[in-house]
Amino acid sequence: MAHLTLSIRGLLLALMSVLLISVAQLSMKWGMGTLNQLWSDVVMLLQGEDYSSLFSLAVAPVMAVGAGLCCYALSMACWVMALKRLPLSIAYPLLSLSYVLVYLGAVYLPWLNEPLSWVKGTGIFLILLGLIFVLPNKNQTSDKS
Repeated sequence: MAHLTLSIRGLLLALMSVLLISVAQLSMKWGMGTLNQLWSDVVMLLQGEDYSSLFSLAVAPVMAVGAGLCCYALSMACWVMALKRLPLSIAYPLLSLSYVLVYLGAVYLPWLNEPLSWVKGTGIFLILLGLIFVLPNKNQTSDKS
């Protein structure tokens, strides 16, 4: 019988990793989508060598992509530290929360405004239900081998 040791710090690090990777996805989606919409303007400003206007136009989406990449790096650091403190059978299912957060962010953030779907909502519900089944409850102190 192997004892599960749940580290609060490990759980917090895993949840921070999930939050950071979700922010990374949402930031990069907005940044790359915005750059794609502005691409013809970017090309025109580059050809006209109007770098100050180019900077004004592209700074926010480029910063969003850069922030997303930084969030990915921080997420990876949190994940590695979480894995040192949590059993993989606890840590790995927590990653599925990023699907929930990214979907909800994509639907409810006004700059992404993706459509709400009952089919996708059902999938989100099933992910959360799966977490309830997979993660140990507070009364569970050991895992039978």
